[in-house]
Amino acid sequence: MTMFKPNIRVERLQVAARGALVYDERFHAGLNIIRGENSSGKSTLMDFIFYGLGGDLSDWRESAIRCDAVILQVALNGRSATFSRDISDQVGRPMRIFLGTIEESLAAGQEEWQVYPYARGAKDSFSQAIFRFLGLPEVQYAETETKITINQVLRLLYADQLSPVEKLFRPQRFDDAITRQTVGELLCGAFSAKYYNAQIRVGQANKEFDIAEAQMKALIRSHSRDGNPLTVEWFEAETASYNDQLEDTNNQIAELEERIFHSQFEDRLSLNDQEETYRNIVTLQARIARLQEEIDSLELERADSLQFINALDEKLTQLNQSDAVIDEFKTLEYEFCPACLAPIDKHDVEGACGLCKMAYDPRETKARSLKFINEFARQRQESLELQEERSTEIERLREDLATSRALWEQASRHYQVAVRSPTTELRLRLRELNRSAGYLQRKIEDLAGKAGIVEQLATLSKTMERLRIEISGLKSTIEGEKASNATQVARAKTAIADIVVKFLKSDLARQNTFQNAETVTFEFDADRIAVNGDSFFSASSMVYLKNSFLAAFCFAAAQDASFNHPRFLLMDTVEDKGMEPLRSQNFQKLLFEYSRRAVSENQIIIATSMIAPELDVPEVTVGDFYTHDRRTLTFESQ
Repeated sequence: MTMFKPNIRVERLQVAARGALVYDERFHAGLNIIRGENSSGKSTLMDFIFYGLGGDLSDWRESAIRCDAVILQVALNGRSATFSRDISDQVGRPMRIFLGTIEESLAAGQEEWQVYPYARGAKDSFSQAIFRFLGLPEVQYAETETKITINQVLRLLYADQLSPVEKLFRPQRFDDAITRQTVGELLCGAFSAKYYNAQIRVGQANKEFDIAEAQMKALIRSHSRDGNPLTVEWFEAETASYNDQLEDTNNQIAELEERIFHSQFEDRLSLNDQEETYRNIVTLQARIARLQEEIDSLELERADSLQFINALDEKLTQLNQSDAVIDEFKTLEYEFCPACLAPIDKHDVEGACGLCKMAYDPRETKARSLKFINEFARQRQESLELQEERSTEIERLREDLATSRALWEQASRHYQVAVRSPTTELRLRLRELNRSAGYLQRKIEDLAGKAGIVEQLATLSKTMERLRIEISGLKSTIEGEKASNATQVARAKTAIADIVVKFLKSDLARQNTFQNAETVTFEFDADRIAVNGDSFFSASSMVYLKNSFLAAFCFAAAQDASFNHPRFLLMDTVEDKGMEPLRSQNFQKLLFEYSRRAVSENQIIIATSMIAPELDVPEVTVGDFYTHDRRTLTFESQ
């Protein structure tokens, strides 16, 4: 069967208490029914699955709190992973993740398990890891800068008995309309990678622009004098003016020195100024060389790291495409040897290669690719952070280099003058000229000290202009993608509503509005659904309507690859609020038929005490028929 992504499938559930397993059952694709008498522990298992997938749960049932941990083997886009969470009445528990099956985890060392916190911080949260495995964007809604978590997604994938029947979402503390709207639109297929990346980047770019603007204003306030603008043009003009004045003064000094020499004054020249100036030039040359070497080294590291990041991006793309290749190889059969064209005998070895007849397990290949995806994504993030540090250091070194070069140029000119016209014991005029030359030299050195500031301001100005252009382009992208997202959400909601109508018309004749259903409307932000404009029905009909909506959402996604819904549903309400057996069993059979006919692989897990007789078969059911004497959790005291 085809698999649309993202795709979640529970493969195995284990529950541990005091070092022993009190539950261990496998699940399959399609409809899974946990059956048993009322109060035999079925809802506890549903809570365990929800919690094991990353849902928020702290109010445990009496039997559940006696347990220690939930171990859940899941297939994420076809790749097996094992999740483990300790059971506690404390909120925000972390998750341990092993990239492989439960059996493989038993033979692995503890170092192969990764511990992910509940909330993001210095380390990725488990929501970030799961979203990465599923290929879901980490959507952030700008109003509150809060990112969607796996728990918020599961609120539309789990119908539990304690949630209000008139609400579409499983309730949570601090719920708000924009969160519900964002989750609903995300699962409908909105927030494409292009839109999400532009949305995140425009926020970052705006912050970078504000920082650059604040830095520029601070530099201008600190270093601006006499209302002069600290621009490159002003700096170059001021430097040229003082250099011209200094050159004119030095020419006058040279002329006076020549007249004094020809007049045969017996003044002795002093080389102290020459020596001091020369030492200053040598020191500045060494500093310039060192700064240039550091810049070149960092530029080389940055170029190498960019190639490394590009290589990681290519690897991640190839790994995400590996599933299709693996699945193709499973179905590839050879009639003739591709080397010698000799006929190939067929074999009956299950799971073996059609050519070499060696057995292999594609699950191991997928598990390895999942490990690589996680590792490469982590390396890519670390490399991006290092790139940012290198860029900051390069800018600092360039500012220092600009200042050092300006000082070196002034020292060189001063040295040339000193060589051409060394300090002598001059008459009053010569001393006045030397004082003027010294004043001009100090002014030029003061300007050289501002070279780094001017360079920094020029860099900030260029950065701000670049960010203005980038922000404008990003906003255009966002507006274009918004229109595309709106079209996708509208198309998805129409597909969902059409299937809800079919479920309602297939219901037993218990609600006239359902039998005559023409339109179904629902609003994620308002958390409500209406049939022909009406939202109020009997309690059992409200349950049927809510269940129909959640099932329709799942099955619409199983028919259309453009959805971001993980084609998974957890339902503990098929017989809630006085639902009569025939009505519940009819709904179960609808679930089975829709799941079986879906284009994409999907999974629906339900719990019931009134299973439809046609579905009470091993291919559909999970575990035994539980009773008060033989409950779902088998503690040693039972």
